[in-house]
Order: sequence, then structure tokens, then C-alpha cells
Amino acid sequence: MPHPSGALPSGLEALRERVNFDLECLNYPARPWVRTEPGDEDVLDCAIVGGGQYGQSLAFGLLRERVQRVVVFDANPPGLAGPWLTFARMIMLRTPKDLTGPDMGIGSLSFRAWYEAQHGRDGWEKLFRISRPDWQGYLNWHRDVTGIDVRPERRVTRVTPVSANRFELEVQCADGTIERFRSRTVVLATGAEGSGARVKPPIFDGLPKSLHAHTNDLIDFTALRGARIGILGAGASSFDNASAALEAGARSAELCFRRPQLPLANPRRWMEFAGYLAHYPELPDAERWHYMKRLYDISQPPPEPTFKKATSLPGFRLRPGTPWLSVREKNGAVAVETPQGSLEFDFVIAGTGITVDLSQRQELASVTPHIALWGDRFTPAADQEDTRLARFPYLDRFGAFTEKVPGTAPWASRIFAIFRGATLSLGPSSASNSNIRYTAPRIVSGITRALFLEGAEATRTEFDSQSHHELAPDTVSAVVAK
Repeated sequence: MPHPSGALPSGLEALRERVNFDLECLNYPARPWVRTEPGDEDVLDCAIVGGGQYGQSLAFGLLRERVQRVVVFDANPPGLAGPWLTFARMIMLRTPKDLTGPDMGIGSLSFRAWYEAQHGRDGWEKLFRISRPDWQGYLNWHRDVTGIDVRPERRVTRVTPVSANRFELEVQCADGTIERFRSRTVVLATGAEGSGARVKPPIFDGLPKSLHAHTNDLIDFTALRGARIGILGAGASSFDNASAALEAGARSAELCFRRPQLPLANPRRWMEFAGYLAHYPELPDAERWHYMKRLYDISQPPPEPTFKKATSLPGFRLRPGTPWLSVREKNGAVAVETPQGSLEFDFVIAGTGITVDLSQRQELASVTPHIALWGDRFTPAADQEDTRLARFPYLDRFGAFTEKVPGTAPWASRIFAIFRGATLSLGPSSASNSNIRYTAPRIVSGITRALFLEGAEATRTEFDSQSHHELAPDTVSAVVAK
């Protein structure tokens, strides 16, 4: 669980000392190197939008590369960056407990080190998977000990290119005031929804807002005590919401979905080997499309612990082959028509996912028309066509946008994206915590490359203008004189 600032258990105090020592040992080369031109003293080297697991991992990675002026903007209150203590409702992470990534290769900064500092080696051995609160607690601790600059309750409402290598960010504070920042590079570390929007079927449009929600909404389940809950969709979040509702006292929770049965296979676990995670972005376009197309077609089952928890709760029911044809309000309840007959619920939840569609992101309105999508760059075979994948942004090997029309948006390569829409370019699990270890360094490398090349001419001038003496002339002369 997250710990209040200044109230760290003694084990974490000792771990903080280990972290500081490790960072000192690895502090080479130590010289800050990103150039600041006159008048640019207030320009950030990198503005990171989103302070979750990727945002803070990238900020730490940049600090290790001696990129100093990095600010992370996060819309959530302090300590609540990411989904873990907001709308995420799984009992534990889906990934194995020994995952790494935010540590950027430093053992004392790993989740395991953080966990063992509080629960000992025996506690670690007994742990099956990481709980949501523990993962948030670890990320909060990681943020504090690494010293990254995270500014909570700051929502980025506009990213505007103002030149080939400068951006202006409009940032709305919690009190409604607007701040503006300039930056050389931008990272969109905005998670599942950052490249599109929640999908809620049009049949929900006529329902009063008090009768429906999306699985990613903040839902007061205590207000649904005794209610009959209907959930459309059978992804992991649908099962999580069913469990949350039943544990809060709902009378029943029924999952309805179109397929005749739940998917059983999860190839994403197969993908968790170093070669695939590290080098997927180097695959030809047709190969990358093939992997993502297959994953979309077969869908994904809920993790076994998630399935078992929901199905063990009284009042849970699974309804395969039951798409919703229509919904309407009826005497304060929700009447649902399906091919299997009529159903009635007191509250309904859409577990219908999130779309990738950058046109839905108002903060990117000045950017989206100029960047390439996969549909602009790749034409699949007829049996591989997929309009969903065609909307994904076509990113370069560093995770940066590319120009829709070459030569018209030179700034595109300085906006880096790690959100759901990045997965076709960087890997199916690239935006999840299982791939931070490989994707974060890739993006950090792209950012430092852009910053270095921007100042390459000045660097050469500096190189040519200095004498670079290893030996003092007087010292050499004294030896020769002898």
C-alpha cells in the first residue's frame, strides 16, 4: 500500500540508502550536455504527458542520461497517477510478479526490492502476483526516491508545434487556471485511452446517465447494493467490475457477450521472451500487422484468477451468445432485448473497450492531421484488412510519430507515443508494464538522439574551438629542457 510521505518503514529507509549508493556508482558520464541557447532558459528538454508507470520510467531514464529539464504532467491527484487506484478493479496484476522496468536495470529500484524491504524474503516467496495497491505503492515510492519532477493535477489540454523543434503545451490546473510551457520534445505516456476514447455502443445513448457506466468510469458500487447489474462484454475488466459489484452487495451481475464461448487462449504470455519484446519493432510491417491482426481476431480471455474470483461469487452469471440488440429505460430499470429474450437490470455497464482514434483526442488537434497512420503506410492482403488497425499511428523505431506527407511536419519525429495506439508499431505488449524494460530505453534513446542532433553543429564548433590539452605546455617544455 502507498505510504504517507515521510513515514517510510525502516526497511524502506535502508533501501533508499541502497538506491542512492547504486545511483552514485552508476553516475557516468555525469556531465549535463543538452544545450541551452540564449532565450531558451525556460524551455523544457522533454515534457511528458502522463505520470503513470511509463511516464515516470521515462523521466527517470532521461535523468540517468543527464537530460535535466524534464517535467511530467499528470491529471490525477498526488499518488493516484495511472489506473491502479482509480478505475482499475482487478485484484492483482495480470503479469508475473518478477516483472521489471521502472527500475531501468537497477536492482535496488525493482518491485522485488521494495516488497522484500517490507515483507522479507519469505513474504516475496509467498507472493503469487502483485496486488493493485502494492503496484501503486511501489510506483509512488519509485517516484520519490528517483527525484523525478511530477506535477499532479495538471491536465495537458493542447500540444501545439511552433517550429521544427519546439512545442507549446497548454496545461490546465485543478483550479482551472492555465499554464503554458515550451519544450523541445514531447512524450504522450497517456495509457489505454490516450490514443482514442472509450467505446460505448449507440444503444446506450437514450439511457439516463444514472443507469449506465463504462468499465473505465469511476463507479460507486456501494450505491448499487441490492441491484441487478448487467454487463455487456466479457473482457477482464468486465469480470473485475462484476466482482466489485457483487462484493459491494449487488444482488446479481450478469455478463452478456456476443461470442458463443469465452476465448481460452492468451498468446500474450507466449510473447514474453526477450527476443520478441526487444526486437518486435524491427519486424517488417507485414509481420507486425499479422501478429496484431491475429490477437484482435482471437480476443483475450480474462486471467484465470480473475475468472475464478467472479464465478465463485453468488449472483454471478455468464451469458454467451447474448449480444444486446436494444436497451431502454423501463420504470426506473433497464430493459434489454437480446436474441435469447428480454432481460431487466437496475444498472448496466459497458465493458466494450477503448478505440484507437487520434481524432478523438482534442489535445492533439494541431498534431493529428499531419501524422501518418498505418493505413497511410501499409496495405495488407485482402484477407488481412482491418479498419481498426489502419487507424493506429505509424511510429518510427523510437516510438515517434512520422509525417503523413514527407517534409510537411518536421516536428513529428520529436513527439513520442507510448499508449495503446503504439502497440502495432512497438509491440502488442509495448504499452503494458510487461514491456517497460525494453520499450522505455528505446524511447529514451530516441529523445536523447533528437536532442543531441539538434545541437550537433554547436557541439562541433565547441569541439573545434577548444585545445583539449591533456598535458600542460609548461610541463612538456620542462621535460624537453632536461
